[in-house]
Amino acid sequence: MSGMPVPVLVLLAVGGAVVGSFLNQVIVRMPAAEPLLRPAPACPRCDERIAGRDLVPLVSWLVLRGRCRACGEAIPAGYPLVEAANAVLWVAAGLRFGSGWALIPFLLLFSTLLAQSVIDLELSRLLDRITFPVFAASVVGVVVVSVAQGVPARALLALAGALGYFVLLFVPALVHPRGMGLGDVKLALLMGLFLGWLSPLMIFFALIISSVIGVVVGVGLYLARGRESRQYPFGPWLALGTVVTVLVSPGLLDAYQTSLPGFLR
Repeated sequence: MSGMPVPVLVLLAVGGAVVGSFLNQVIVRMPAAEPLLRPAPACPRCDERIAGRDLVPLVSWLVLRGRCRACGEAIPAGYPLVEAANAVLWVAAGLRFGSGWALIPFLLLFSTLLAQSVIDLELSRLLDRITFPVFAASVVGVVVVSVAQGVPARALLALAGALGYFVLLFVPALVHPRGMGLGDVKLALLMGLFLGWLSPLMIFFALIISSVIGVVVGVGLYLARGRESRQYPFGPWLALGTVVTVLVSPGLLDAYQTSLPGFLR
C-alpha cells in the first residue's frame, strides 16, 4: 500500500461519491437506453425536478431522511449506497496505487465494475454498451501508463491477460450456458486487461477468489431460501474477486514467489 497523503485520500473520497452519483444515473438509465444527462433527475412519483441542493452525494439523502422533498416518496437506499461504495473503492485504489498515472485507469475499472454489478443484481444483465467503450478506453490508458512508466511490455501482458481471462470464461460458457452468461465472458476482457497488466497470474487468483465468493453466497442463499432459491448472477462476484485481487496483488505475488523452489525464483 502506498503512503498517499490524507488530503488526497479525502479528495478521492469526495470525487468517488460524486462519480457514484453519476453511476446511479448510469444504473437507472442505461439499461433502458435513456439519455444520461437529460432530462434532469426528477421524482418518479410526483415528477418534481430534484433541486441541486438535493443532489449532494450522501448528504442530501441523509438530510431528507430518504424521502422526496416535494411529495415524501421514499428514495431507495441504493442511491447513497452506490455513492458510498464508489467513494470507498476510490480510496482503496488510492491506497493501492498512490498518486501515479496507474491510479486513473483503475478508478475507471472500479467504478465500471460497481455499476455493472448493480445492474446485474437488479436485471441479470451486463451491458455491452458499458463494457466495450470502457474496454477500448482502458486499452489506450494501459498503453499510455505503460509507456510513461518505461515498461511498454506490460501493455502486451495486459492484452494477454484480457485474452486469457476471456478464454477461461468462454469455455465454461460454451459447456454450460445457463451457468455462465456471455455478458460475464465479455466483462472478463476488461477485468483481464487490468489483471494482466499487474501480472498474468492474477487472472487465476481472481477466478479462484470470485468462485469462492460465489459459492459462499450461493450456499447462503440456498440455506436462507431453500427450494425457493433461484439462479443469481455471477458478474458481481467476478467483479468483487477482481477488485480484491487488484488490492492484494502485491501480497499474492510475494506469496507465490516465496512458495516456488529456489531455482525457479
